[in-house]
Amino acid sequence: MKATSGWNDDGNGTDDYGFSALPGGDRYYDGGLFNNMGDYGGWWSSTEYDDAYAWYRIMSDYYGNVYRDYYYKRHGFSVRCVRD
Repeated sequence: MKATSGWNDDGNGTDDYGFSALPGGDRYYDGGLFNNMGDYGGWWSSTEYDDAYAWYRIMSDYYGNVYRDYYYKRHGFSVRCVRD
């Protein structure tokens, strides 16, 4: 799922599924600064956890798996538009 370039520390993938995941990092909700670009990519889900949190998926340059977690909705992760 990772793109073949753009990831730090030899974390590039093979993009076997054509998702071309790029490591956009994140934006802290309390300062607006972008961080961790090249290290990991996080993508929001449309599913809420509760009023303050929503689910997201994350990949890092170090781990090969995709993980699911929830975080503050005010935090900044990437989005991926999907056409039906």
